[in-house]
Amino acid sequence: MNKGALLCLLLAMLPALPAHSEAHSESRHLLARALSAAPPLTLAASDRQWLAERGRLVLGSSRPDYPPFDINNSQSDYEGLSADYAGLIGEQLGVPVQVRRYPSREQALAALRAGEIDLLGSSNAFEANDAHLALSLPYADDLPVIVTRKNQALRDGDDLAELRLAMVDHYLPIQAVRRLYPRARLELYRSTLAGVAAVALGQADAYLGDAISTDYAIAKGFQQTVKVDHFVKAPASSFAFALNQDNLRLLQLVDLALGRIADSERLNILRRWAGGSTSLLLDRRLDALTQEERDWIAQHRQVSVMINTTLAPLSFTDAQQQPRGIALNLLERIGLRTGLRFKVVESESFEEMVEQVAQGKANMIGAIGYGEHRAQRLRYTRPYMISPRVVVTRRDAPPLEPQQPLKGLRVALLRGSPLREGLEREYGELRIVEVENPLQLMEAVANGNADVALGSHINASYFINQVFKDRLRIAGLYGDEPALATFAVGPAQPQLQAILDKALLSIPPDELEQLVSQWRTNAAVSDIPWRNYRTLALQVLVLAALLLAGVVFWNTYLRKLIHQRSEAQRALQEQLALSRGLLEQLRQAKDDAEQASRAKSTFLAVMSHEIRTPMNAVIGLLEMALEDSQHGHSDRQALEAAHGSALGLLDLIGDVLDISRIESGHMTLQPVACDLVALIHSTLRVFEGSANLKGLVMTALLPDSPTWLLVDPLRFKQVLSNLVSNAIKFTDQGHIEVSLTIAPVDGGMFEITLQIKDSGVGISSIDQARLFTSFSQVDGRQARQGAGLGLVISRELCELMGGELNMNSIEGLGTQVAVHLTLPGAAPPGTETTGNALIEPGAGPLQVLIVDDYPANLLLLDKQLRSLGHQVTLAEQGKAALSLWQDGRFDVVITDCSMPVMDGHELTRQIRAREREANLPAVRIIGVTANAQAEERQRCLDNGMDECLFKPIGLQALKACLPLATEAPRASGFDLAQLRHLTQDDDRLVKRLLEQLAQSSAEDLQALHALGDNPSGAALAPVVHRVKGGARMLKVKGVRQDCEALEQAIAQGQPVEKGLAQLRASLHTLELELRQSLSAIEGSN
Repeated sequence: MNKGALLCLLLAMLPALPAHSEAHSESRHLLARALSAAPPLTLAASDRQWLAERGRLVLGSSRPDYPPFDINNSQSDYEGLSADYAGLIGEQLGVPVQVRRYPSREQALAALRAGEIDLLGSSNAFEANDAHLALSLPYADDLPVIVTRKNQALRDGDDLAELRLAMVDHYLPIQAVRRLYPRARLELYRSTLAGVAAVALGQADAYLGDAISTDYAIAKGFQQTVKVDHFVKAPASSFAFALNQDNLRLLQLVDLALGRIADSERLNILRRWAGGSTSLLLDRRLDALTQEERDWIAQHRQVSVMINTTLAPLSFTDAQQQPRGIALNLLERIGLRTGLRFKVVESESFEEMVEQVAQGKANMIGAIGYGEHRAQRLRYTRPYMISPRVVVTRRDAPPLEPQQPLKGLRVALLRGSPLREGLEREYGELRIVEVENPLQLMEAVANGNADVALGSHINASYFINQVFKDRLRIAGLYGDEPALATFAVGPAQPQLQAILDKALLSIPPDELEQLVSQWRTNAAVSDIPWRNYRTLALQVLVLAALLLAGVVFWNTYLRKLIHQRSEAQRALQEQLALSRGLLEQLRQAKDDAEQASRAKSTFLAVMSHEIRTPMNAVIGLLEMALEDSQHGHSDRQALEAAHGSALGLLDLIGDVLDISRIESGHMTLQPVACDLVALIHSTLRVFEGSANLKGLVMTALLPDSPTWLLVDPLRFKQVLSNLVSNAIKFTDQGHIEVSLTIAPVDGGMFEITLQIKDSGVGISSIDQARLFTSFSQVDGRQARQGAGLGLVISRELCELMGGELNMNSIEGLGTQVAVHLTLPGAAPPGTETTGNALIEPGAGPLQVLIVDDYPANLLLLDKQLRSLGHQVTLAEQGKAALSLWQDGRFDVVITDCSMPVMDGHELTRQIRAREREANLPAVRIIGVTANAQAEERQRCLDNGMDECLFKPIGLQALKACLPLATEAPRASGFDLAQLRHLTQDDDRLVKRLLEQLAQSSAEDLQALHALGDNPSGAALAPVVHRVKGGARMLKVKGVRQDCEALEQAIAQGQPVEKGLAQLRASLHTLELELRQSLSAIEGSN
């Protein structure tokens, strides 16, 4: 045959080769249980075309299974951890995934190299050594572990010299294992199950495998025979999909799909297929340990732990004299997390265990109840199990008395029990029978040595079900405090206590509960050795000849019942595990939502505080500039626009915070007795100027008489203001009508209907549907005039007040909004004199100390207070302010609440403490804060402040709170504009007149002081007459009125002291205003 013919024959045979290989594989259906929360990938057109031409992805699998990664239990389905990720990849790429299963891993790898399959799951460092293959991004961690039999312990890092080490034949490269354990005898098995079973049956000494598949295999049937001894100290690795090295395009697409899978979905997949130790697989070490604690572990690798052999199911010894129980299983997990080795020391007496640990002869106790009387000798860890305390009686005993159930009875207690002191205090005649361990506790009641026994529910129910089923029963609970199972260490072992506490905290509660539940329901743990039943054993030996046949029959029957119950409990446990998993997912979702809500609320609160602080200075200084603009020194129109914009920004901040409070459920109402008609009138007066400016007619149809109802006036006014503001904003011509109807109903309640109608542009039905969504607005020319929060807040506030808000609108004709509320009636508050009216006004300016770490706020408050005629001292932090207060005499202290070093709260506490120590009169302290919340104001008052002001602080708000301490001088009524009019706006002439007027006022004030505090009418009258003439010329109304009042008092022979003091104050204020106007003119020139 020539070469051409041979080549043709070979080419003809090539297409048949893959078919021959595929004939040895079988097709499987991909059963993927994970669903992606993310939308499919947006791929380039070339990639979509390339995938479309392929039509599918083929995933390879092999015999035997590698659970939980690869599972082929059914006749047609392929499932497991790898299947879930493969399904997500196909979903992201938009192509179906088919599965082919090969007789062996070697054949699957050969098919991958030949291009028969595209992907091969559960690939790790073994496949990474193959130069023809490439690995995708990882989808699971590969944490190597060593597994041994329960009664065998290895040292962490042991080289396993001369030991038989089992391993799956495709887990790790043999060369890598030889480097880790050069002296071990490596034995290869085809599956994880076979390797773990070899250790359980004694055919191998240890098994090396990954933590996920190993934990899964142990959970399926080897929990009582083998355990994970330790994690291998090897470089971190992972599981991924293997692809042909030449298929780089598919590798990139698979990596893109894997990168889109969220961490939460990865955790759900791991929980779905893990064997019950998810937290251990995710985090095998305790990162929270301090260096001191790590050093302690390094120096104390082996810890001796004492257990009570009769405290089932917490701790006991089985028929093979091996320690078992909840505490032992928990210590195994702690050992894996910390690297500690626990050496078990057995005991049958709690008092002996306490003595051994307290004296340092043993390191810790594995299971003991918490007791105050032992707290000086032991250090207790946090509890790892809680069980109610119960009263155990004989099955035929009469019911206990409900009031004093233990009165007159013999009560069996464990020696040293913390319950003894309380029992003796409550029952004086009580007879207590002390025993050494829980088994003797039950025997004391069963044998008639005691009437009742007090113990934990888990311990009592265990013994009753397994040993004393027909002789004892639980008669009820005892006390409100449950029994706590904890670890205990010696007084000189604080590091060990801290290590155990952190290890317990690292185990999730559901995993801890699952561990306890396994022992609570598992009948296989009932084999307590007969040496613990001394009394029962003697009785059985005496009666053995007569009862042997009956005992055999009873044991057979009991085993049958136990088996039936075990099967039922196992089925119930599986159902409960599924329910717990669903509840855990629900709890996690709820926690995530609450955490996001808390983060949002914190962010808004902080940002509000940070914005309000500089806005305080901006708004305050603009307000001062507006005051100054009355004298013609500034562009008032521009200042009013800036001031309005700043207030609008502040309202927006308030709206955002209101929305946040409503959504988080923190918005609360503060209803008070309020005249609703007066409240609406006062609110509408605010908008009269805006309506008149647009030429709108605003009418109010309200009841004629006052109507007192219980309502939150601030929130009601906020709703009305939002609705009226919207009506004015969207009405260019026509009218706005506000009406209120009130109708009484049963129980002293009133139904109110508040309607706001306008003839504006109206709202389309489409826009109405979305108007009540946050930050939503109508389309149109006025759409951007707000933040889209007013209507949302108004509706939420109405619903919070138990009512509703409805809107009807026709585009082009107008809008009608109706608020329906049901409010309780209220009695009008009685007329009484307020505290402000009782305070006598002062004669002069206040001495004010201002404390603020923000320079702009200091400048603002300084200008505001000086404009009110007060004298100001400045301090930039609390400690400096405290020193100034001690050295001087101040009438008012105004302090910022949030400052470094010493904040306003601490400054207030320090001042109040020193006032009490020195018996000084209390200075008035006013807090200033950007945290505009009722809770913050209450905190200021609780710390000793007299008032709290929220930033930004207007001049009127500041002025309003000062009269509570002492009233600042009244404004004299001087108007610089009048003087400019008289001088035809000649600055030089105005300046000269101001200088002369200020000098004249100072001389008049000096003349009044020279007369003394109680001058004669004859001496006082000419001075007052001269002052009155000058005030009349300047049209200073305040000074003129004080002069007229004083002249009337002189004429009628009445005392003049009070009137004289008032005139002096008015003159002083006039002089200050004249000099301020003079300074302003000099500054502008």
